[in-house]
Amino acid sequence: MLSAKKITNHSAVINKRPITQAERHGLIAKAAYYIAEEREFRGDCDLHDWLKAEAKIDRIFGSRTLRD
Repeated sequence: MLSAKKITNHSAVINKRPITQAERHGLIAKAAYYIAEEREFRGDCDLHDWLKAEAKIDRIFGSRTLRD
């Protein structure tokens, strides 16, 4: 399971500040990597990993994403 600690130590979570679209994208990419790592990079699941990571980041940040 994706360790919340790997994502929730981001300064925006700690400081409860909004994140930019670029930060959101970077966090999703990092979370997707961790998800793939947990399944030992088996299979062709890039899109599934990305969508799962996107949902996770959106749950953490909710409506605190800034529009660029």
